[in-house]
Amino acid sequence: MKNINISLVQSLVSKDNDKNFRHLENLIEKSCQQNPDIICLPERWYFLDFNNLKPDQIFQSERGIQYQYVKQWVKEYNIPIISGGIWEKHEEFTRPFVTAYYFDSQGNEMFRQDKIHLYGLEKEILESGKELQVFRDTKLDTTFSILICFDLTISSSLTSLAANNGAEIIFSPTLIRETGMYNYNIYLQARALENRIPIASCNSIFKQMDRNFVGQSKIIHFQKGSPSPVQLLIDEASKEPTFLNRDVNISFPNKIRKKRNGEKVEVTGLKVIRN
Repeated sequence: MKNINISLVQSLVSKDNDKNFRHLENLIEKSCQQNPDIICLPERWYFLDFNNLKPDQIFQSERGIQYQYVKQWVKEYNIPIISGGIWEKHEEFTRPFVTAYYFDSQGNEMFRQDKIHLYGLEKEILESGKELQVFRDTKLDTTFSILICFDLTISSSLTSLAANNGAEIIFSPTLIRETGMYNYNIYLQARALENRIPIASCNSIFKQMDRNFVGQSKIIHFQKGSPSPVQLLIDEASKEPTFLNRDVNISFPNKIRKKRNGEKVEVTGLKVIRN
């Protein structure tokens, strides 16, 4: 049976980024005491002051300060980390991206995933990613994809694309406000169920303008047993700065995903009838 031990680290974001770095490192250090195989950070753990800064002052250079801090933490604790979303400029592009990096336990950058579906203000100032990565980590013996926030919720297509091309788990650094949590809970469960794939989603805690972000990071996985109806396991963090650590079975969803895919019927035609 193949398992992966996951830690989602949800931090409290203040207006002081030096404080944010220290606070997040403290949570990472505590989470490492549980010996996770991989840590995922939320989409936003670094304060962006949209009220007082021009857009060109918000973005970091490619592989800038957030990148360097995550790389440093990986080397210090020898745990692979998904960086969360970093607003940064990329060479040869005029507009920045929201980018999540994955570092292995030695601090090597293994791949990066740009956010594909932008939300709200992001559409006005950011570049959209065009490629979905499916990455095989031989040390973890696990294949996964990273879907950043809106990439998971806008449609099921990216989750299905990842699952149909070998992904065994989806990591989703998110930025979900309190008023959207009910819908997001449905999205997570639906994506997991329809693709028979575990999903680990890490959210932030902070207030900005009229928006309240409340954490409650989640790991959606599967209880081993009957494949139909399959039983979801839903683990949720509190609304406080903390980490959510769970051992997630990968073998069982791999098995039932094959069965579910074999039950799908290809539709070769569409007929629209109007009266």
